[in-house]
Amino acid sequence: MPLPSYILWPLSIILGVFLFSLAVFIHELGHFVVARLLGLRADVFSIGFGPALWKRRMWGTELRFSAIPFGGYVSLPQLDPEGMQRLQGEHGETLPPACPWKRILVALAGPMGNLVLALICAAAISWFAPEGATGASTTIGYVEPDSSAWEAGLRKGDRLLSVNGTTIRSWSDFQTECFLSGGTNDVVTLTYERAGKSAETNAVLDTQLAENEPIYGIGGMLPGPLELGIGSVEPDSPAAQAGLQPGDRILSVDGVPFERFEQLTRRADPTAPVTLEVRSPQTGETTTVSLRPVRLAAIEGDPEPDRPRLGIVMAMFGEHHFQWMAERGVWAQIGSDASGVVRVLKALTLPQKEGEAGRAAKGLGGPLMILGMMVQVVQMGLWISLGFLRLICVNLALLNLLPLPVLDGGHILFALYALIRRKEVSPKVIGWLTNVFACLLIGLMLLLVFRDSLRFVTRFFG
Repeated sequence: MPLPSYILWPLSIILGVFLFSLAVFIHELGHFVVARLLGLRADVFSIGFGPALWKRRMWGTELRFSAIPFGGYVSLPQLDPEGMQRLQGEHGETLPPACPWKRILVALAGPMGNLVLALICAAAISWFAPEGATGASTTIGYVEPDSSAWEAGLRKGDRLLSVNGTTIRSWSDFQTECFLSGGTNDVVTLTYERAGKSAETNAVLDTQLAENEPIYGIGGMLPGPLELGIGSVEPDSPAAQAGLQPGDRILSVDGVPFERFEQLTRRADPTAPVTLEVRSPQTGETTTVSLRPVRLAAIEGDPEPDRPRLGIVMAMFGEHHFQWMAERGVWAQIGSDASGVVRVLKALTLPQKEGEAGRAAKGLGGPLMILGMMVQVVQMGLWISLGFLRLICVNLALLNLLPLPVLDGGHILFALYALIRRKEVSPKVIGWLTNVFACLLIGLMLLLVFRDSLRFVTRFFG
């Protein structure tokens, strides 16, 4: 029995915050454990930023849970540059910096902690998730007549191979490439496979809405595998008298494969008998029935209430996997997550088309959006939640390895310089760079939180 909403949503928020905090905790735990193993001092281990809600001193380290749960840090006076020490607070006595190789290992330990947790999640999904929980497909399940996809010649069953020469492996890849390729009325080149042969076509991008935000994509098609069939059956209708049941799949109409609803709803002669080939998902049996449409009681909102009908309400049946549930193999999961991060970074820094960097930036979400998604996915089950946690961990690992001051990659860069040149970077230079990038990072986080807040307000109240 499903939980009532007044229990479901608070529980989802608690679980979502827990999983988000787990990703942060494992990152900081990696820094902390390796630092202590190498004999470095750790003054503070904080989950979150801002004022401490709870703190206790243990093993020479002050453990904190802070008010803002979007991040965390370990205060390591022998690792952090002078600017980072000022950012995190004074440490008291000045300690000599750790040798470069120790600083590199400690900096690497955070991202490695995230990768370890990601591998655990990936292994659990690969080994224990039920069949059907994962799956990558670029097969088209439905094409709406007169849409951009239909005009481009795409049809149900076609398998998309590339967008503008970029190979795609999942429907999410396809959507991402379309989004990054241009805006309304721009044209993209698609390569697809039909009946074992590849072909190429040009398609026009439409403006669509996703949670009240405009996005760009090829309109009029849905991912497969997707089956068309019967959602419900009207009582005392020809369909009911023939024994058709909700959930039955319609395979063909008058001998023609059933690929779009208009084959039944827009027939040239609505009074003519129709022959349906139907498969029951319960028994797997296929039957053929011949039905004659009749006039039934009007349905509210029907623009043609006097049109003879069979008494069938159409439906689509299929399961579209989330981006993070596309792969089954352990390394395939990690590779898929990593390729998504690399693709966005490439679009931001090395755009291939005019406006690509701006579109990539527009699609970015901050910690508030990530937390909001985490709250939603925990309602979808264990495996989807573990997959999303894995995705977050891979993102955290790779983004923290970027060679920017304040991030782990910046610490590694400074330590490598000291190791190769046998002299430290000037503390003033490190302090200045750290402060500048810290301000930029904080500004970016505030901007993303503000934009995420607007998204939530628009979604629920707009």
